[in-house]
Amino acid sequence: MNRVSKHLLTIAVAVVTIAGCIYAGRTEYNDDVLSGMSAEKYQYIHDSLGCRASQEDVVKEYIANQKYYDSRIY
Repeated sequence: MNRVSKHLLTIAVAVVTIAGCIYAGRTEYNDDVLSGMSAEKYQYIHDSLGCRASQEDVVKEYIANQKYYDSRIY
């Protein structure tokens, strides 16, 4: 293996590692937000976004309008 190939492999491994860390951090953040949310609140937001809404969509909507959703009684 020559020097160029070795450096390219090192860069590729570093990029994959950083991407994995970013993905894991985002997943952890979503899990933390969802665990602090009641099931009724989650269901209300999910239903208002539509049946194809992902957990990440629910988290984005909740964070964007957190005061509104926290002021509602479920």
